[in-house]
Amino acid sequence: MSARSMPTDWLLAGPPFVRYRTLVELLGHSESDEGVRAAKGQIPDDPRIGHILQKRNDLGYWGTPGDIFTWWPKKDTTFWMLGVLGDFGLRKADCEIERACEYVFSTQLPSGAFGLRPPPKAYDCFTGILAESLARLGYSDDERLERACAWLIERQRLDGGFWCKDTGQPGGPRRDEPSCAFATLCALGALSHRPAYRESETVKNGAAFLLSCWDNRGKIKYAGHDSEIGTGWEKLKYPFTDYRILKYLDTLSRLPYLRRDPRIPEMTELVLAKRDAEGCFTPESVHAVWSDFDFGQKKRPSRWLTFLAYRIAKRIGFK
Repeated sequence: MSARSMPTDWLLAGPPFVRYRTLVELLGHSESDEGVRAAKGQIPDDPRIGHILQKRNDLGYWGTPGDIFTWWPKKDTTFWMLGVLGDFGLRKADCEIERACEYVFSTQLPSGAFGLRPPPKAYDCFTGILAESLARLGYSDDERLERACAWLIERQRLDGGFWCKDTGQPGGPRRDEPSCAFATLCALGALSHRPAYRESETVKNGAAFLLSCWDNRGKIKYAGHDSEIGTGWEKLKYPFTDYRILKYLDTLSRLPYLRRDPRIPEMTELVLAKRDAEGCFTPESVHAVWSDFDFGQKKRPSRWLTFLAYRIAKRIGFK
């Protein structure tokens, strides 16, 4: 993606986390660059980030002890917060975030998975989301994360995807039903952060399943889980808490061999067609708990959402 097609000055005039990510991932600046280091160092000083950090409890994480085992309806507890802070550019050594990460690891099951309760039960999507969040924060090489990834690999289903239903595992009564695309995205999100897995058969088969969902859009009704590409799938939204196009493309565009697949630019065109006259993107679906951020409202263009869209385009070499 040519820098000329991006509202570069507008992005660089944004908050430190947008400026930092834009400099490194869109403009190709080195992490050692003075401007990059300055932007990264200012991220905790952003009032909205400061407010998030201040909301931690005395043990260093967000919410109650039970919140880590829940998904809906909360979107601002430790379960989701770590991934967002990792996206912004913070790492485990920053602002004592390691305390929250270690709390998450303390809930890891003996199998290596993370789970829903009561009582804690291993789930593919839960494990993928938390493992990817921890990887973003600097735990990619941690043995505990390797255990989580190994558990996920063992959970891959016959069609290449993932699904939290044990009855859908090979040999189970629902083994021939399609996998859940969102669970598959979560699993691939975690695995793709480890170079050793990026070109593995597990990841390739999972990606093939996801692309088959695109091929079969409008043709198949998936009962009981998120795999159908239908109304609302194309809406631009962050954080990545739903099965939406940006999460889909953000995950698949990390896999270099997929960037040549014609379906990826076809979907990217759908995203780029949403640009306004200045080349900016506006959220189309939001979580109210993030209303302090520009991606948490629908009335104005969002620098963060604009960065995410152009990052996908740049990864696949879109012209």
